[in-house]
Amino acid sequence: MAADNKFPKDEISELISKGRRQGFLLYEDIDKTFQDDLDHGANFDDFLSSIDDYGIKILDTKGSELVPRRRKNEVVSTQGLERTTDPVKLYLREMGNISLLTREGEIAIAREIERGEKAIVKALSKTRLVLNEVLALEEKIKIDPMIITEVFDVSEDDVAEGKLEEKKKFILAKIKKIKDLGRKLDKIPNTKRMVFTRSRIIVAMSSQIRDLNMRAIQQERIIEILRARLRIINDLEERREELEALRNKTRKKKTAQDLEPQIKEIAKNLRAAQKDIGLDAPHLRRIIRAITTGKKISDQAKKELVAANLRLVVSIAKKYSNRGLQFLDLIQEGNMGLMKAVDKFEYRRGYKFSTYATWWIRQAITRAIADQARTIRIPVHMIETINKLIRISRQLVQEIGREPTSEEIARKMDMPVGKVRKIIKIAQEPISLETPIGEEEDSHLGDFIEDKVMPSPPDAVIHINLREQIEEALKSLTEREAKVLKMRFGLGDGNEHTLEEVGQQFKVTRERIRQIEAKALRKLKHPSRSKKLRSFTNGFG
Repeated sequence: MAADNKFPKDEISELISKGRRQGFLLYEDIDKTFQDDLDHGANFDDFLSSIDDYGIKILDTKGSELVPRRRKNEVVSTQGLERTTDPVKLYLREMGNISLLTREGEIAIAREIERGEKAIVKALSKTRLVLNEVLALEEKIKIDPMIITEVFDVSEDDVAEGKLEEKKKFILAKIKKIKDLGRKLDKIPNTKRMVFTRSRIIVAMSSQIRDLNMRAIQQERIIEILRARLRIINDLEERREELEALRNKTRKKKTAQDLEPQIKEIAKNLRAAQKDIGLDAPHLRRIIRAITTGKKISDQAKKELVAANLRLVVSIAKKYSNRGLQFLDLIQEGNMGLMKAVDKFEYRRGYKFSTYATWWIRQAITRAIADQARTIRIPVHMIETINKLIRISRQLVQEIGREPTSEEIARKMDMPVGKVRKIIKIAQEPISLETPIGEEEDSHLGDFIEDKVMPSPPDAVIHINLREQIEEALKSLTEREAKVLKMRFGLGDGNEHTLEEVGQQFKVTRERIRQIEAKALRKLKHPSRSKKLRSFTNGFG
């Protein structure tokens, strides 16, 4: 059977051919082909379209469908959930009240999302502000092509594979078309007779802007600027009305003349604000209303599509239990993947949303486990290597009937022994010092670990005894001799002083201090004084 030739990667074409022969594909085979390359977008979407066209099923294991077929009237059982404070059970109960979607329902909601987004872009296209923003981007892109990744929805893989130049050419070509349409629009007078002509150009312009695939955050920024301008215009109009009312009420001619310059200044500021966005206040209000309506339509449709697939997230999250994250955390991460799938779903490609969403949900959950499950984070690529090592280790246990050595694992994995040992060491889980110990759990692991910094009780007692004996021995010397020895050897404050420093303290020469020190030490070496200190010399060198 001929491979599907529309894919740039041979592995993807071979995978589709294998699916057509078998009638199904295992998730493991697909995962090996795509790994973490779901952000490619086009390849993955085309792949899903192809397997849907050929009727290829996706199985978790042979005979077990990864995305089970769901009956239209299927509901989650809520038996035993009537009285509970368990957040998981409460969540499942709420989720069970939401009806599932048919293929036709998915398409209808996707069309609503598209309708809302088109309404937003069309409304934005009627303002001079969005045109100015797009044209300003042209110069920025020419100076720094990397700005494309910040403004437009470009995958990391496109950047990594050197497709940025191709994307740059595409965006600049679109901006040129938008610029040409903007010039045409400027030449057509804004009269009733030309409304239809202007509308056709605006629709064409909004289509080009939508093709640019701007990031949602950029759209929000432009919308917020428009709202800020509307607030300014409203304030100016309100102030003008107040001044005009005051001017009309006053009987004093001089007061009315004094107000006139202020009214003219406000009118000038109003014209400047309206020129900047290319709309007067009534038109701008209509644009804002249209944007708000479009956003409500889009957000509501996305909410419905997410809600209808929450059960899919739970079914996938169950497969990742006991991997280091709590079940609710897995559901939350899966829901974030589901929302990303809703944003990227293209119903015209023909595949079911549940099939498409499964991959984004899995992606979100597996990455969350890799990033958050361990106390000490390990990079995702190292997690994959550790999992491979564990699989090979289990395989070798079955083959040789014992735990394999590092050398045996290294031969099987075709990598240096040193690297295998390093991976094994990294794979070890850290243990908390607060881990309870004993049946009553009244002590912790940290209580049994020796503190190398603190002295042991016997050493502490010896030090106290030694200090007492030294103090006793120094009492047999003169006050001056005892003070000189204390300063020279740091007895008391722990700071040793030089002969010069001690001499300055006693106002004598350093030679005289040396003589006093030597005399005092000779006295201490006398058997009558040294016998009590001699027993300590074995423990302190």
